[in-house]
Amino acid sequence: RVLQLMNLTDSRLAQAGNEKLELAMLSFFEQFRKIYIGDQVQKSSKLYRRLSEVLGLNDETMVLSVFIGKIITNLKYWGRCEPITSKTLQLLNDLSIGYPFGNEGGMIQDVRKLVKLSAVQFMLNNHTSEHFSFLGINNQSNLTDMRCRTTFYTALGRLLMVDLG
Repeated sequence: RVLQLMNLTDSRLAQAGNEKLELAMLSFFEQFRKIYIGDQVQKSSKLYRRLSEVLGLNDETMVLSVFIGKIITNLKYWGRCEPITSKTLQLLNDLSIGYPFGNEGGMIQDVRKLVKLSAVQFMLNNHTSEHFSFLGINNQSNLTDMRCRTTFYTALGRLLMVDLG
């Protein structure tokens, strides 16, 4: 239901959005990532069967694609809202580190799944203020903006280095 609600609210973001609802969805994504994404999760779990039936999300890669799509949407529409930007970037950062399940080789494999997604490739190729407003340099740039930029580029750097081992 949260993913269905996200689709509805994201389609209306150009007109208006609700900061508290966005923060709640990010909390959901954070918990979902910890519980249902990684080597130890049984791919045939009831959750993945249900996601396939209701939303057509057949596997972990498709779910990761939804996560990255939400990250890009938030950074596009909520770039001037520090709480949402920070929490969104923390989710991206956590995904770029890998999943704390299994052995280290498993973590690398999981991040490789992420790097192959077209939305991640978009971020790697278009990391400018034209696409992500929080990256814009302005006279009122503050420490929080700098931290957001640092988190963003740290995550992108990790994703770029995955194939180098």
